[in-house]
Amino acid sequence: MVAGRATGLTEQKLALIGVDPLPDGVYAPDEAAIVRYARASSRLDPITDELYASLLEHFTEKQIIEICFTVGMSNMINRFHATFHTDVDEDTEEMLGAVCPVRLPPPPGGSVADNP
Repeated sequence: MVAGRATGLTEQKLALIGVDPLPDGVYAPDEAAIVRYARASSRLDPITDELYASLLEHFTEKQIIEICFTVGMSNMINRFHATFHTDVDEDTEEMLGAVCPVRLPPPPGGSVADNP
């Protein structure tokens, strides 16, 4: 969320980032390619030739490497926070806003219902 806002994504785009398939007309084609790639990479889904080709339509191979690295680093940081259930300081909480469209994993030993 913080990184998304820092890169200029609107609140509407942030709110719809988890909607699958992405709604038409909300994201620019290059943004949609990144979101689809980030989802697949984060879920450990295969990066298909079609998905990679959609990135190549908008980005150089060097830029795709940077996108891959950024997604991977974000996943590593998110895994750290999910593992240790880190608290968010007030400044970060304020930057996140009241709603996070990405669901948190259930706590250890808990269920999804414990963290809707």
